[in-house]
Amino acid sequence: MTRTRSIFGGLAVAVALSLSGTALAQDLQQKLAAAKQHAAANQKALRAYSWLEKTELSLKGEVKSTTVNLCRYGADGKVQKTPVVQPPPAQRARGLRGRIIEHKKEEMKDELEAAVALVHQYLPPSPDMMQVVMNAGTASVAQAGQGRAALKFPGYVKANDVLTLTFDTDVKSLQAVDVNTWLDEPENVVTLKVTMAQLPDGTSHPSAVVLGMPKRNVEVRITNSNYQKLAQ
Repeated sequence: MTRTRSIFGGLAVAVALSLSGTALAQDLQQKLAAAKQHAAANQKALRAYSWLEKTELSLKGEVKSTTVNLCRYGADGKVQKTPVVQPPPAQRARGLRGRIIEHKKEEMKDELEAAVALVHQYLPPSPDMMQVVMNAGTASVAQAGQGRAALKFPGYVKANDVLTLTFDTDVKSLQAVDVNTWLDEPENVVTLKVTMAQLPDGTSHPSAVVLGMPKRNVEVRITNSNYQKLAQ
């Protein structure tokens, strides 16, 4: 009798754990589906706005250049930028030293442009690419503080990268986006931290973006402001 109770007790625990796992899996799928739906709707809503984008490039903690652009989405779905403030032309050093400096600047410019192009593969989050990770079964949800949930999408663009979307627990408001990826080799890390804000109609937009390239001591800070609805 004791052994029979033990067997049935073990079965009961196994069934309970199985049901609990099923409930967790369903909750995960619901949250991931909600995140995908939110990303698609929000991306569409942002196309109705123009905004100002201020970009500061820093090297070893010192700001080297600042640009301000008026931005809006074009018919092709890509962001179109019109310069508002042009940076003053940099003075070039002469001779061999000048050529070395210019060569290093070109190298940094090329690498920075490659990093920015890479980041554009993560922002705005693509519902289709999120679905690919979901289908692979590697997406996950974790608690991210009081009233917040972090949805992680590893292998979003390339191996060993991670896209993390932080929502409120109801997955109705995107609050932050974090990206950990790499450029030409895994050691050449590229990080992205995006702080989201909400417009009066509830549309989420990136208010502050920090792109970091630790190996090169390069940091790019982007501040987006003055969102205006476009005339219909």
